[in-house]
Amino acid sequence: MPHEADIPEIRQIFLSATAQDCRVYREAVRDFIHDNIEQAKVFLQENWAEGGNFVEPVCKAKVETCDAYMGLFGYRYGWTPPLQRRSITELEFRWAVDRWGVGEAPIFVLRPIPGSEADLHLREQAAVFHDKQPPADAEADRAAQIAFLASVDQWAANGRIQVFYTDPLQLRGKALCCIKNWDQAVLKQASRSRFEAPGTIPASELGRIGRDAQVDALAQALDALHDRRSERAAAFLIHGPENHGQLEFVEFLRNQDDEWEDADIRCGQADEPDSAESLICWACSQLGEPLLGEPTIDALAGLLATRLAGRSVVLILRTAGREANRLALFQQRFWQPLRDALASRPSTGWKGRLYCFIADHAPLADPPPAGFCADDIARDDVDYRQILALPPLGPIAAREVRGWLKTLRKSAGITLDEATRDAIATYATTPDGNPPNVYNRLNLHGFWSRAR
Repeated sequence: MPHEADIPEIRQIFLSATAQDCRVYREAVRDFIHDNIEQAKVFLQENWAEGGNFVEPVCKAKVETCDAYMGLFGYRYGWTPPLQRRSITELEFRWAVDRWGVGEAPIFVLRPIPGSEADLHLREQAAVFHDKQPPADAEADRAAQIAFLASVDQWAANGRIQVFYTDPLQLRGKALCCIKNWDQAVLKQASRSRFEAPGTIPASELGRIGRDAQVDALAQALDALHDRRSERAAAFLIHGPENHGQLEFVEFLRNQDDEWEDADIRCGQADEPDSAESLICWACSQLGEPLLGEPTIDALAGLLATRLAGRSVVLILRTAGREANRLALFQQRFWQPLRDALASRPSTGWKGRLYCFIADHAPLADPPPAGFCADDIARDDVDYRQILALPPLGPIAAREVRGWLKTLRKSAGITLDEATRDAIATYATTPDGNPPNVYNRLNLHGFWSRAR
């Protein structure tokens, strides 16, 4: 019996663009899609932003409820919300990327071909607004947009496609094709067997391969924390040599439904992860509670205390930053003050705890720096002002891949005999077991497409 596709057909589209300089093009895209796709709805900010509400949380909520994101980028960076370091247009793009994660996603980026009619028009429109600004502000806007577009190029380099156009007519046609082609692929997927899954292995599945030591250590630490009734927060460090599967392990943690139950899970990274103020703004934004005043630890603790009265909060940071002293900055300026601020507040009636995870893309020093604990993080006298380091991420061995493949019969409906498991494990870990290489080889093998 045909099943409903895992990825829905596109009916609600979030169209992101700087409003004034891209006005003609974005309205043309909206009207053309409305005229050619029955029941389609393209959302522009002025159509749904509610007076009296903060623009940032309203935009984020709309991104998270639409079926697709379409970014129409010109040459203005645009308005930056208070206490943010990114424009609302860039934030919308980041929210879409965070929502759909790695792999195939209904994220469509539309940009003009350099030197084309559309390119010249958008540059002229941006110049109109830049001419009205002080020179320093105009130059800052141009530089920020160049940096943003470069980051979009970097995102697209991972096998994704940007759509380039020459004029409004071609733009309308290509925008419509994006939606039509996506829906056609979804319909083909729906016609297959009921439980068939896409061939790309989810990052959360890859993130658990060979990570028994980390999972066991975390489970024991959480059990120990459960017995310490007065403790309201704990932080954990994910670490290991660069490019050793940190991001995949983060996705695994993020999707551990049996571990977090009804917790409020937020995953991403701050604009400036080395800055306590940026971390505070990021955390408040993730909680849907923009700060009205200065970004202070006490203000964040107040928001968290309100949330923890109802349920636990899990904050997962994909990176600790790049500064040489990034871990010390995080521990001294963010984590310890936040934990102390929470501890100073009356916790009677709190139903939840704060769990914070931070991923660092380098091994932890031996011995660890002050404020970090790497030995027996489940012991009875552990100091929760410290950050508890999980065992370091390392290479993946063939036996670990074999063990993971054996579990797929229950988790993904894939049954592989022993000889096939041995062959896949050997292929995936030869000539090395560096996690990204293992993940890539497993995906190239294609066995995941047989998931039931």
